[in-house]
Amino acid sequence: MKINPLILFVPIPLLLGSLIGNIGRPDGWYKKLKKPDFNPPNYIFPIVWTILYLMIGISFFLALRKTNDITYWILPILHLLLNFSYSPMFFYFRELLLSSILTTLILITAFLVIYQFSILDKSLISIYLLIPYVIWLSFANYLSWSIYLIN
Repeated sequence: MKINPLILFVPIPLLLGSLIGNIGRPDGWYKKLKKPDFNPPNYIFPIVWTILYLMIGISFFLALRKTNDITYWILPILHLLLNFSYSPMFFYFRELLLSSILTTLILITAFLVIYQFSILDKSLISIYLLIPYVIWLSFANYLSWSIYLIN
C-alpha cells in the first residue's frame, strides 16, 4: 500500500501552531489589556486551536491530494504563514493595529482557500472541515479589533 506524502499536511499545522503558540504566550502585558466582554478565558484558546489545526490539516490533505499542480499549494501555505504570524505579532511585538489587520487578512485568505478547495474537492469535505475555522476566525477578528479599539 502506497501512502500519499501529502498526509504530512495533517500534523504540520498542529505542530507549527503549537510551536508558534509557545513563542507568543499571554503574559503580564496581555493581562493588563482591556478586553471585550465576550473574550473567552485563556485556557479555551489552546483547546480550540488544537482541534482547528487538525481540521485544517485534514482539509488541506483532502483537497491538495486531488491535484498534481503545485500552484494550488501557494494560497494554503500563504494562509498558514499569515495565521502563524498572528501570535508573534500580537504577543511578542505587541502590535495591536497590525495584529487586527492581520486577522482580517487571515479571514480573507481563508475564504480564498475555501473557494480554491471548492474547485479541487467536489465532495466538499475539505470545505466543511474549514467552516468551524472560519467561524472562529470571524470571532478572533472581532476580538482583535475590539482589543485594539478599547486600548
